[in-house]
Amino acid sequence: MLIRFLKWFKGYLLVMIYGYSPERFINLCRNHNVLIWNLKKVEKGYQFHISLMGYRSIRPIARKTKTRPMIIERHGLPFIVKKYLKHKGFLIGACFFVIILYTLSLFIWDISLEGNYTYTEDVIFQYLEEMDVYPGKQISKINCKEIEESIRKKYTDIGWVSAEIKGTRLRLKIVETNMPVPYEKASKPCHLIASHDGIVTSIITRQGTPLVKKGDEVKKGDILVSGIVEIVGDNGILIKKEPVIADADIYIQTNYQYKKSIPIHYQKKDYTEKKRVIYGFSLFHKKLYLYNPFKKLQIDKKYDIITTENNLNLTHSFVLPFSFFKKEYKEYQEVPSVYEKEILIEKANMYYSQYQEKLVESGVSVIENHVKIHMDQKNCISAGEVIVVEPVTETKRIRETEWRILETDEHSGNDD
Repeated sequence: MLIRFLKWFKGYLLVMIYGYSPERFINLCRNHNVLIWNLKKVEKGYQFHISLMGYRSIRPIARKTKTRPMIIERHGLPFIVKKYLKHKGFLIGACFFVIILYTLSLFIWDISLEGNYTYTEDVIFQYLEEMDVYPGKQISKINCKEIEESIRKKYTDIGWVSAEIKGTRLRLKIVETNMPVPYEKASKPCHLIASHDGIVTSIITRQGTPLVKKGDEVKKGDILVSGIVEIVGDNGILIKKEPVIADADIYIQTNYQYKKSIPIHYQKKDYTEKKRVIYGFSLFHKKLYLYNPFKKLQIDKKYDIITTENNLNLTHSFVLPFSFFKKEYKEYQEVPSVYEKEILIEKANMYYSQYQEKLVESGVSVIENHVKIHMDQKNCISAGEVIVVEPVTETKRIRETEWRILETDEHSGNDD
């Protein structure tokens, strides 16, 4: 593969030779260490590949053997460069394109959110704007650690936040306190810590120092497996402490609090047959609509808006600030309605089933379900305790002061 690349990089030719003595020509090329390959006999003579530099050195051999080399095909980088140098406009355009792409890569053009259960994207994105984080913000001015800490302080029922930049996309992952912390493989020395209060049901340690055993009660934030391994000599004296990535299979029985309210009274949407479709495109998050100005939406009417948007991406993580969209407006009228009790119970069970599916996807086993459904004058409320067994995946970075042993000077004082 490397040899083929070098041949392409230096350039090579497909050549046919014909004349008085082509066999002698080939022998002289070998004697003069001129590399030829893919040699084959054709009707008028011989055909072979030769490097660009090799071709320049065969002219004396051709004259001596009274043969004529004829170039059939040209391959490789030198010929591509020569071809495009003739088209200066194309070359300048290509350079501008590269500069524009590089400039665009310095900014965030998309923000994605995963793991939200209670909070909608609009709520989180609005708070990000208050933090001066928005599509079009320069990447160098975005502090992911600061975003994580601010969201945790603002929303106390969000227990875990991860913010990372991939390409031109800011990816946010959140976990609310009634959901398990997702597993993320550690790359630096760390402890394994408890995400919730609970009881250890099993522990198998592969690396690190276990600090708890089966049946122990733990509190949120307790270190379960320490990432500090003590090296002890034959005499029982501590030689050093070594930081490692704590690795273990630990399961904790804990309790999640579940609550979901469904309003009994609601406004039923009664759709009319009137609808309107608008097309448009977005450039740097500024939208331009293409529509008929004589067909305006009525201000006093209500519409459901269904938006379909297609972003222009170079790769999955390199999002460009261009998109095309279609908006469909469906007119409706609101009719005051009340859910029947059976439908409310069905909805409550459906929401809990979705919640439990998310737990199972996260590796959590539900042991007992104490969620009860009750009604008041305004809401159908599902609330209660869910007893689960969850895997421990949360880590805590090890500080250098935890394992570094300060050597003290045993000799002190002045020698007189």
